[in-house]
Amino acid sequence: MKRPFDPAVRALSLAGLAALLFSGAAPALAQSQAGAQQTAAKPAPKMRSRLMTTLTGWEVEDYLKRNDVIFVPVGPVEQNGGNPTDVEYVIPLAYAQELAEKADGLVMPYLAYFYPGGTTTSRGTVYVSTSDSLPYLKALTRSLIRQGFRRIIFLTSHGPSQQTMLPLVREIFDEEHVPVLWMGTDMVRKSEPGQPRPGFGDGPPNGRNLVSYGAYQLVGRLSDMPVGLSQPEHEIERDPSAVSRYVPPFSGTPAGSFYPDAVLHGGFVKPVTEQERAQWGREGADLIRSQVASFDVNGLLTELRKRDEFTKKLEKKYGDLLPGRGR
Repeated sequence: MKRPFDPAVRALSLAGLAALLFSGAAPALAQSQAGAQQTAAKPAPKMRSRLMTTLTGWEVEDYLKRNDVIFVPVGPVEQNGGNPTDVEYVIPLAYAQELAEKADGLVMPYLAYFYPGGTTTSRGTVYVSTSDSLPYLKALTRSLIRQGFRRIIFLTSHGPSQQTMLPLVREIFDEEHVPVLWMGTDMVRKSEPGQPRPGFGDGPPNGRNLVSYGAYQLVGRLSDMPVGLSQPEHEIERDPSAVSRYVPPFSGTPAGSFYPDAVLHGGFVKPVTEQERAQWGREGADLIRSQVASFDVNGLLTELRKRDEFTKKLEKKYGDLLPGRGR
């Protein structure tokens, strides 16, 4: 987006430039400007779609002649309050589409049935175990590598995703020697060196709600968010154990558990008006776009390329000592 002209900023910039010129620092300035121009990411070419499944085979082949980036959103289908059951797939799908546009990548959609966690106390949850999920994801990843994608980024917005995604990226790397990356959508934020990384729940007080509605807005499915729907409330029996007091959880509980009542994941369904849905959709879409705009995805992809190239050097250096690659 083009910034509005600000005379004060221009005056300040000119004054600073004059000071540099008189101090003999102009060559250094010119060098830094040239370096910035060289490292600045080129705008992503306009494409008919970023969804690999919408493109023709010829268009995918044509894309792979210039780039090798694909974002793969993965999520469960499960009970989640007043949201559709695929909300934790649609959220990473929305982020993937925005990131792909910024980074000249493609998106691989439809991976919506994976490990849900403890929400199987709801009949709206589809259960697929981590051990069933992993082989399928590995098969898809191997295919993407054979097709020519070298920078593959899996995106999730689901707490227990790590239980499937960490073995995926580690085992694929050991087998194929390609540094596939996994990240949560909560990491799509501006980060400063030395500062704590952003986390789940950061942002405005209603940020999670806005992200949910904004995601459906961005993927063209806002009408799937229900209007006027409400659920009778009831008493909930709580788990009396406190295992995490002794073994702090990384994500979820340190020992397996089920939700004693499905409404504990997302809450009771509350009525929403059409006006609220439209407003939250707009505000949420703007929030997601602002997070993607502040995130240096092209810098990340540059570092991923460096990792890939360095790994190839290690392949030559260590040969058969390394696992995988047909051995």
